[in-house]
Amino acid sequence: MAEFLVLQHEPMEGPGTIADEIRSAGHTVRIVRIDQKEKVPTDPAPFGGLVVMGGTMGVYDQGNLVHLKEEIELLEKAVKMEKPVLGICLGAQLLAAAAGAEVKPGEKEIGWVPVHKMPEACKDPVLRRLPENFPALMWHGDHFWLPKGAVHLLSSQKCACAGFRMGKKAYGLVPHLEMTAAMIDEMVSASRKELAAVPVEPAQILEDSSEYAEPTEELARTMWKAWLALVG
Repeated sequence: MAEFLVLQHEPMEGPGTIADEIRSAGHTVRIVRIDQKEKVPTDPAPFGGLVVMGGTMGVYDQGNLVHLKEEIELLEKAVKMEKPVLGICLGAQLLAAAAGAEVKPGEKEIGWVPVHKMPEACKDPVLRRLPENFPALMWHGDHFWLPKGAVHLLSSQKCACAGFRMGKKAYGLVPHLEMTAAMIDEMVSASRKELAAVPVEPAQILEDSSEYAEPTEELARTMWKAWLALVG
């Protein structure tokens, strides 16, 4: 069994169902709380895999937030070592940056939206069980082009590259597929000022969650199990 490293940037953006499935598979989880000033490990070698969660900062904030540069360097090493990697939202953007892609601000996409599975995803070992189109919670305003050499897996109307794979084991996913309904409720409650500025109705997100959160969680758990199978 292995220990998985999780980098968490915000109190309400923890690993959710990802951590559940890691533990269910008999592995352990080490959560590094970036938001509590914990240090980013420099070497991915001791870990079975690396999970990088979402956050309100952007890849372009490296000048002010040194941990972002450290995370990109850690991701570069993990990909070279062919470790299983999972980047969620900001984590996907950091993985894209580690692969040489430019990440920059764009149109905000917040709420439950249809996500489309690209042709390559149909034979991907982790995403192939997903339906061709499915609802997912998006919560981002930064965008990137598909990194050079990456496999394009997911897209949405406002996010051309919503999911990709680097090599055989490193995945960047913009949708928040890790969240349970309870996590979404908490995030909406804490983000009303941000939602009002977009504007997005909090009630609409919660109403959609009541319909979509449970079936999407089931899909996500299937994905995490398949990702964990890559540990070897």
